Amino acid sequence: MRLFVGLRPSEAFRRALSELQGQLQDAGIAAKYLNPANLHMTLAFIGEWPENVAGILPSVKQPFSLTLSNVGLFREAKVIWAGVEASEPLDQLAGCVRNNLSAAGVPFDPKPFVPHITLGRKPIVPVAFDFSDIIIPAAEMTVSDVFLYRSDRGENGMVYSAIGSASEKGWASS
Repeated sequence: MRLFVGLRPSEAFRRALSELQGQLQDAGIAAKYLNPANLHMTLAFIGEWPENVAGILPSVKQPFSLTLSNVGLFREAKVIWAGVEASEPLDQLAGCVRNNLSAAGVPFDPKPFVPHITLGRKPIVPVAFDFSDIIIPAAEMTVSDVFLYRSDRGENGMVYSAIGSASEKGWASS
């Protein structure tokens, strides 16, 4: 199984992200935009792993909010993304996820955690384009669950399915 640990945007947050995708398309940025149902924030990418590791996910002890703040481009990774305001609880949660994976002997991508939600891949951005011209919709979501996702190749690209989650109430499989 190809796995990663992440956060699932609320429906209102997902609509705001979809609105951002539309603005970027209208601004002439061609990309392979993600299906809104696949939008998520990765806390740790595991990759191929033979078993479900949802049981080692940390729970969110105290729910917290994330606010949509900006949009940008990772040039080397060829990714256009949406960012959130700085959040100490988010950074702590990502660290806890990674510590739990390490303690359980589950390998994951060691790149530093950079909070973002991928909107599209392989973007073609006009040279003079200024991301600050994009109007960021007002959007906030409450984080109360951490999800283990399975990634499968579908007819129209990757499909991400939550196969387990952890919340303040404990662990549950999907």
